[in-house]
Amino acid sequence: MNASAKKLNEMNRLSDMGHFPALVNAGATINVALTITVTWFVVPHFPQPYAPMVWIALVLALNLLPVVMLRLRMNEATIYPALGEMDFVRDQHKFSDWVYVAASANMAFWVLSSWALFAIFHSFALLGAVVAVAVLATFSPVLLRRSARG
Repeated sequence: MNASAKKLNEMNRLSDMGHFPALVNAGATINVALTITVTWFVVPHFPQPYAPMVWIALVLALNLLPVVMLRLRMNEATIYPALGEMDFVRDQHKFSDWVYVAASANMAFWVLSSWALFAIFHSFALLGAVVAVAVLATFSPVLLRRSARG
């Protein structure tokens, strides 16, 4: 099956995420960048060894709460768009369950990595570097797709 023709609930490979519209990737990229930035502000105020894990749990809960709430309204009549036709806001809750596990692991990676770096060296330059790397990594499917075409 052509991956771009798959419906959201038919995703079965990580590479399927490469077929999302650019705006969907942009939404995820902004979410990661904002979370890293907020983490930069939070780190100096919580030096406890357990603080990063509490922060990760809070971030994941805040990211998954809208999905859980929207899934409560799903039924047999729910329409699942093709990967290339999804809308970031309207369809964020229609993925297969494993996609949320992968997205949560990705967010946990960025939060824990940035926390570890910011706890050692807390500067605007490092914040900018970490955000730049995260933006490139998170938005890379769109960039790679564009470079393959051009």
